[in-house]
Amino acid sequence: MAQPAEGTYRVIDIPAPAPEVLAEFEQLPFDPYTGSRQRYRRFSQYRLSFDHAADSWRMALLPHRPFLQPRRVNGLVGGVQRHFEPLRIDPSPQIIVGAQALDLDRSLDWQLNVHQCRVVTNPEIAGVSVPEGPHRDGHQYGMLAVFGRHNITGGENELMPVGGGEPFFRVTLQPNQALVYADGAMWHNATDIVAADGTQGHRDLWIVAFNEWANRKYGEEFERAALAGDGAAAVPQGVS
Repeated sequence: MAQPAEGTYRVIDIPAPAPEVLAEFEQLPFDPYTGSRQRYRRFSQYRLSFDHAADSWRMALLPHRPFLQPRRVNGLVGGVQRHFEPLRIDPSPQIIVGAQALDLDRSLDWQLNVHQCRVVTNPEIAGVSVPEGPHRDGHQYGMLAVFGRHNITGGENELMPVGGGEPFFRVTLQPNQALVYADGAMWHNATDIVAADGTQGHRDLWIVAFNEWANRKYGEEFERAALAGDGAAAVPQGVS
């Protein structure tokens, strides 16, 4: 399959977060759902609307719900209600820059999933960035934003044609950089991280999904449909 047009993805600079936002990465709860020890995470969902009077996007926090994906989207942990603690910071300055870069339709409201993650590595813990391997998440758009790289090599983001194959784009995002992309047009992956000096290291990031409100991945109706899915997955897909 031919690679997607270059306009369907780009690397952008995003505002540096406040010190208290960065400090939250040190307090993330352990993520127990993928059977490994390298991931810490918080998760929240938002409604994104364009305020025409103010000529700017606005984010409103939605009531907290578990994170859920159908098994047909995520063959690793799909069909499981994952209960994460909510974000304790305001991610809107960086995410709004991503929305602008994606040129989202301002006449529509959008639903956002926001995962705040730390991936760690040390001699006892492999720094697996993406346990399910190359995948897509079943959303309209995605944003991967990096805020910290400490004592590591690896963590290179890769984009490849739908169905897999040789990556057509690779980038090692530096702190305060993000990759935005059309999720339906490609698969993505990230290489594992390794401590540069053989001791301990970590990578701090946000994983953000954008869907039109009419196609939102949120609420009881979505959860009922996800849990009543076909129970099969042709390929391993979805946020790990």
